[in-house]
Amino acid sequence: MDLLDHVALEVGAKDLDDGSRGVGWLAPLAVTVLAGVLRFVDLGRPRAFAFDETYYAKDAFALLKYGYEVDFVDKADKRILRGDLDVFSDTPSYVVHPPLGKWIIASGEQVFGMTPFGWRVAVAVLGTLSVLVLARAVRRLTRSTLVGTIAGLLLAVDGMHLVLSRTALLDL
Repeated sequence: MDLLDHVALEVGAKDLDDGSRGVGWLAPLAVTVLAGVLRFVDLGRPRAFAFDETYYAKDAFALLKYGYEVDFVDKADKRILRGDLDVFSDTPSYVVHPPLGKWIIASGEQVFGMTPFGWRVAVAVLGTLSVLVLARAVRRLTRSTLVGTIAGLLLAVDGMHLVLSRTALLDL
């Protein structure tokens, strides 16, 4: 008996094919709902750029508007927060990160606008879904709904993951 079989037996786990499929989805989904609440409540606050959001949110908006990153004018952050979105110069910016994360941020800006909620929402969705993915993956590995759900719960309340899920950074 290997370690995973031992862990599954210790917690009273059932085999994945024994009809426990409903519980195997319901418990991880419940933890995912908790993760979503923690990540989405008051997501638009603070109504400011947090840390490197000042770069990634504007780069994402430039990708939407021009298809490539563009330099922005002085005091662009203040202008954006006032609702003035004419903040780009006519020169491309120096790109140091691949664009996928910025395109993900841009998807939220496309739907919800160039607001703090808009530039954070897509990352919050990914952070929430990652809890479900982890809970289900651990359930499959250990054959234990309890162990999978605990793993998802630990990720849902992990401080670092929570903060990274609520900011428009490329880390998540």
